[in-house]
Amino acid sequence: MKKNALSLLVALSVLAPVAAQAAVQLPAGTQELGVQGNAKLGSGWDLNLNGSYGTFVKDNWEVGGTASVRAQDKNDAISGKLGVFTEYNFVNSTNWVPYVGAATELAGLSYDEVNGSNGDLGKDGDSWALNIKLAAGVKYFINPNVALTAEANYNIATDDIDFDGDKAKDSLTNIVFGTRFYF
Repeated sequence: MKKNALSLLVALSVLAPVAAQAAVQLPAGTQELGVQGNAKLGSGWDLNLNGSYGTFVKDNWEVGGTASVRAQDKNDAISGKLGVFTEYNFVNSTNWVPYVGAATELAGLSYDEVNGSNGDLGKDGDSWALNIKLAAGVKYFINPNVALTAEANYNIATDDIDFDGDKAKDSLTNIVFGTRFYF
């Protein structure tokens, strides 16, 4: 009996990943809902949360909308971005799917700081800008409808809209983790 149970367990552990790998497909018409972010907690917290919704217009190629919010207590700063994105997924025979993407976003920053920031920003203010985001990442499909993600993205804007430490900048590199849902 133990030998049969062990054989069954070995067979399932070999066949289950193969079945899951064969199920990773992103055909035209598939919809995706995504949530990503990162956080630095404790003294001097910083929170970054991103959401997206897209549709695959061709196999492996997605187009959609994106929204982001970032808050930082050090400068009492909050920024938001709203825009459109495109993403290409390199589907293969494994559960790991690398992807590249780009987004164009309207971005805003509002901050209010008692001592002012480094540079010529002053003690408080608002900025609006056009932001371009380039991204590269990987999705790991835990089942055909859910993937865990890790992404590095670079943002460049027409004005200072992101705080890095105590200085507002027009560029920012993020590493974000999240999940994507497919239906």
